[in-house]
Amino acid sequence: MSKAVFSVYEQAVLPVGQQQNGFTFTEKHLQELAQLKSTLLAGMYRLEYQSVRWGNYVGLIELPEVIIEILPKIARYDDIDQTRIRWTSLLQQFDFLPQLGNLNPQLLMQPGELTETLQRAFINEVRLITQRGLTRQYRSQQEQQPFLRGKLLLSEQIRTNLVQKHRFYVQSQTHVRDHPLNQRIKQALRIVAKSTHNSSSVNDLLRHFRSVSDVPLQNSEPQIPLIWVSPDRVSPDRVSPDRVSPDRVTQHYQLGLRLANLICGGYLGGTFAGQDFGFSLLFDMSRVFELLVYYYLKKLRSEQNFKLHYQPERTFWRSKNLRPDFLLDLGNNQRVVIDTKWKVLASPEPHDEDLRQVFAYTQVFEANRGILLYPQISNLLANQTSFNLTSTSSSTGEIHFLSILENVESQLLNILLI
Repeated sequence: MSKAVFSVYEQAVLPVGQQQNGFTFTEKHLQELAQLKSTLLAGMYRLEYQSVRWGNYVGLIELPEVIIEILPKIARYDDIDQTRIRWTSLLQQFDFLPQLGNLNPQLLMQPGELTETLQRAFINEVRLITQRGLTRQYRSQQEQQPFLRGKLLLSEQIRTNLVQKHRFYVQSQTHVRDHPLNQRIKQALRIVAKSTHNSSSVNDLLRHFRSVSDVPLQNSEPQIPLIWVSPDRVSPDRVSPDRVSPDRVTQHYQLGLRLANLICGGYLGGTFAGQDFGFSLLFDMSRVFELLVYYYLKKLRSEQNFKLHYQPERTFWRSKNLRPDFLLDLGNNQRVVIDTKWKVLASPEPHDEDLRQVFAYTQVFEANRGILLYPQISNLLANQTSFNLTSTSSSTGEIHFLSILENVESQLLNILLI
């Protein structure tokens, strides 16, 4: 039986008793979210009286009986399908989801199908990997051997084999399939095997991994919630979530490993005895917004020839540091700090804490302009005012609004006034 899907917007409230497509959100679903909350990052959602209030995380959470789809407030559409199409297009354009070949480009149009879509793509990739043969890696080990092979460890030889002179304590290199890449693939295969639709084909593939260790999922990276960002397309190297990654020798593992990370990172099984939640795919919209701006600022840097610093850091009091999202040196003594804020404003007035923050940035980083960058939701106009300072130095505090669905590069160019 297919699961019902509840579609809600980020920062919205889902009360017990709300109906959608003939299905009701019940007290039982609320209790399941309460039990699940301790395994997720703070701020993903907040439990209120007979309701749940969602945070800035968007994506899918699959409970035993229902799939909750959380959509971003990238535009105020009454039609959820239109929001989903635009959101899906953005994910695919910037490779926040791995490319899956000739699959339906509207990957999230039917959110209940996302799990099966990713699993099917993963099975196909693992089949290709096994056809080429599982890669081996060298592993160093120390052990007793009946013959001398490798490096003799003299201190251990004297300690353990002073009497048994026919034994050798050596350190040697072995070429094995039991390494982190294959272990991650096997982890994901065992999760996919829980699906009745895929169990037979997955069991055939698992036979190729008999010599690979079963690593407990709770000891693996990344843990939920998964925030997938392709390091070669958008983010700087240090924000890539993948601790286990292929090298030049194992490039054919690339897509299979990405899908394995999605499946392992989004697995919600084991919270309730005898029940597996299934799959979760979640994105922090604050992080997505920041990385999209970073991507376009890098493009502008190469075209306009200015200096761009991503998350620079300076000390302003003892061990206390300040770190804006971006610092731009435009030349001619023009320096700009930009801080992205994924918040929906009702009027073109920034929150007090945001304004104080950008003021501190302008002073510590000696910037002429401090820009707070919010998402454009309801056609608010930009606002620019000089800070009231008694010193001779002057700087402006500005708020600007950016639509991530339109020509972002042109919008940023107008904001910077280059």
